[in-house]
Amino acid sequence: MIGNSQLDDITNDIIEAHEQLGLPCEDKTHLTHIITLLHEDQHSQRYISDDEMRVIKNAIRTIPSGKQRVLLRALDNTLFYLHQYCGWQLPQPQNKKLNDTQLAWMQLISLQAHDASRLYEDYLKDRLDFLNHRPVLHIGFITVALSIEVAPLPLAYWADILNRPDAIELYEQQLTLVVYHQSKRASNTQQPNYFTRYALTPFTCRLLLDYFGTKEQKVTTKGLHQRLNAYLSAAPYYLENKTLSQWQHCFQQIWLIEYGLSSVLLLDMSQPHRHVAFHPSPSQAQHDHAISNIYDQDWHQPDYSTFSSNKSQGWPHRDLLKTIKNQPSSKWKALLSEQFSTPPAWHHDNIVPTILYFFTYDLIQYGGVKAATLSVSSLSKYTNIYKTLSNHPLTYIQACDHDGLMQWATTLYESIDSEGDRWLIYNFLRFLPQLSVTEHFDISQFSSPFLSLSVDPFRLSVDQCFITLEALLSQSNGSALQRLFCAVALILGFYSALRRGEVLRLRCQDIVCNPDNPCRFTLRICNTSEGNTKNKSTRFVYLTLPESIAKLVRVVRHIKRHCSPTTPLLGFENESMTSRQLHYLLPVTKALKALWGNNVRFHHLRHSGAHWLMQQGLLLAFDWDNSPFCVGDATQAILTKQACQERFHFWLEGRDFSHMNDGLLFDVIGEQLGHSHYATTRWSYLHGIEWLPPLFLINERCFEHNELRYLLGIKPESKDVFRFLNTLTSKNQDTGTHLTLRLSELELTPYLLKKKGFKQLRQVSLIQDSFEVPKDGNHFLALWLSHCTESIVQPDKRQSSTTVFNYQTQHLLKLLTTDNETIFSSLSAFWALSGRHQPISFTKQQRQALHQLGPIFVNRDNQTLSLTVRCKRDNGLRFQQVFRTPLFRCCHFIFELQQNRKSKITKNLQLLETYFSTDKDTLATRKVDRGSSQLTITLTFIPQAPLLFQMLCNFLTYPKREQYEKTIHG
Repeated sequence: MIGNSQLDDITNDIIEAHEQLGLPCEDKTHLTHIITLLHEDQHSQRYISDDEMRVIKNAIRTIPSGKQRVLLRALDNTLFYLHQYCGWQLPQPQNKKLNDTQLAWMQLISLQAHDASRLYEDYLKDRLDFLNHRPVLHIGFITVALSIEVAPLPLAYWADILNRPDAIELYEQQLTLVVYHQSKRASNTQQPNYFTRYALTPFTCRLLLDYFGTKEQKVTTKGLHQRLNAYLSAAPYYLENKTLSQWQHCFQQIWLIEYGLSSVLLLDMSQPHRHVAFHPSPSQAQHDHAISNIYDQDWHQPDYSTFSSNKSQGWPHRDLLKTIKNQPSSKWKALLSEQFSTPPAWHHDNIVPTILYFFTYDLIQYGGVKAATLSVSSLSKYTNIYKTLSNHPLTYIQACDHDGLMQWATTLYESIDSEGDRWLIYNFLRFLPQLSVTEHFDISQFSSPFLSLSVDPFRLSVDQCFITLEALLSQSNGSALQRLFCAVALILGFYSALRRGEVLRLRCQDIVCNPDNPCRFTLRICNTSEGNTKNKSTRFVYLTLPESIAKLVRVVRHIKRHCSPTTPLLGFENESMTSRQLHYLLPVTKALKALWGNNVRFHHLRHSGAHWLMQQGLLLAFDWDNSPFCVGDATQAILTKQACQERFHFWLEGRDFSHMNDGLLFDVIGEQLGHSHYATTRWSYLHGIEWLPPLFLINERCFEHNELRYLLGIKPESKDVFRFLNTLTSKNQDTGTHLTLRLSELELTPYLLKKKGFKQLRQVSLIQDSFEVPKDGNHFLALWLSHCTESIVQPDKRQSSTTVFNYQTQHLLKLLTTDNETIFSSLSAFWALSGRHQPISFTKQQRQALHQLGPIFVNRDNQTLSLTVRCKRDNGLRFQQVFRTPLFRCCHFIFELQQNRKSKITKNLQLLETYFSTDKDTLATRKVDRGSSQLTITLTFIPQAPLLFQMLCNFLTYPKREQYEKTIHG
């Protein structure tokens, strides 16, 4: 049952959502009735069916009075809020009613058309007068300027911003305004303190800087409303007083008409709660070390194929708490770096203690969400959950599987009755996405469906994607094919904006290369035997890749050209989905976290792909030739008009965008992402909104000298403005009049940042990473091959006396990528038999034992190895040391015991069964008249791959092959 405080919060949010649009809403009593009816069905999935809707309406119709009509309106109010704010999916008839609600909002805006036209014209005159005469700043003028040039926000948001001097930030060389989401909820620990970003014009930025310098008293919404009414009722406006919503509708009408904004984008600009921005991650000081370990298997296990269950290794987080318990908080960070520089290893049978260790470490290092330093008692409170967690172990493999991880978390969460304890577990679960192994955890399943969906905002540029791609391809500790599969997983996640499961389940038959343009691909995202799509329907994703990227995808398709069409694109034949997650997605996640911050996840590749797809569509819609933003070379390359047209070729089919119905653009983009509603794309994937206004405002505007003087902080008639103009290139000046400067606001900003006021702004983004677009189409393929060695014998970095069998040599890989060899199936068989992803190592002691067993006879025609030894215990131990290892699981053993008829065979048979053979081997005996007893062991290489067999022979006879190898043909 929902508590009274929760009901009060929800109804407040519903009423506020309608107030912000100026729409009518029923009172709390009737809204509470509807919320109670909805909660009875436990809608944890944020979905309501036709049948459930029918049940609710039937319950309302049992009321024998006109109250029915009021409750039906309250139902519409509630469903509008749940759909727009909380991400609920509604039946189709109800969606049509939402369109009626939006139409009612547009009608309210149109009622202000006359006053909006007057307001805009008079503002331009007022603005010019302000620049020429510099009167005392009036908060009414500032509010009008912000509402016309930045966004038509509710006055409550402007009141908050005018009280926050730190609201201005320089983000990616752009002047932006940080706007926090507002809510009337008393307190809500489950809802993060979301914020978004809006683009500031240089003029409004200077206005705010000047205003913050006046140290005005705190502004309230009521006070701002009164002062705005007073300002706009005087010259030159002479407008009548309006309500809060009427003023917002008036400013929205200006944006609708003067800027030609669509109703959907107008809603985005007007409602900060529709999008969430993010703080850029700081640079990783030691990312080189972290990158070098991305392919390491950092979990303890005896054998990948035969996991054993061990007892828990204790709770290492308690050592952290014990160390800091009696120490001042000022010494905590130093103690962590001195005594806990190496974290505990992951134990395959239960990783919960290690997760809790990292959780505790972060709480000590960084504090909580609100407090920078937590007390020892608070730390103990947050981490005492280990007593509950001890009853819910989580294996490494289960953690890597999304469904398995979610099932574990659900079982854990539902096992707790106390609300306080549930919150502690919820707080712990929120930490899971910060770790590579659990980065795919979805916390929204544990949030109230009457709250907005949780969102984890972040995106990468194309340049950052390229840098990550180079890191994946160039590490020496990953096998060659693993590195290639990881690189293609990154490409599919970024350029196709696929979900994790969609990348893993993509089959060979699901990706088709266009024969006329090898850089174009069509992907079929559908249900497979390994799982279903999120909405259980099929969609087609169309993409055009840069040649150097497309070549890697084509290489993988070519390598697997003879595989079954239903074989997954990534991985070896018959490789499990769990294995593919561990070895092709997890290294990508590790690389992303190492390079761009611990908060980055594989799913953020999808966020990034969605953002740049929207950017490409809007650049076409607003007829840009290039992106106006400060981005890296690789990112700029995909934002040219030609690249954007190529990306949308599946829709344009060679036509110019002006010939298309641009009202369908968001639907087309949504179909590519698998979204039924634009609201889903807007909230979860398109972070911030600072990137939108520069696209639809005039591409190039003129800055007159009086405005430049104000921006530079100099007097209205000062000649110093010409000194500033001389610092600019002559091509930016209008040589006809010399009274104006032709530059866009984004182009002017870098020059202003050197001037007083602007240069003190807080910069929250790092310098953009730029990656020069490879001119050579083979760039990444050559990089991959250059880090593949030709030698089959590699040193083991952990043990100097051990060598590793590298069968994925350059020679083998080149054969895989040509048209003449079809050995991938044999390679997959060898991989599966010889330990899969485990390194195949051979120690110095094993080589000595092999030498002591005697010479090996090689028959290449039959792919066999044979050796003859005395049947005795010492040889049996040597045999076990050499041949009972993962490397030789690819062989079938045949033991032929030659026994002199004069001696008893019983002892030798016992030795043979004890030290040599197993139930899977073939055993034969033969009696001879002369000679001593001896045992001939024949190893038949199972995969039909002569090249792999030759590599195995060469590896065994390294380094003195001629001493140990005798070759017999026939």
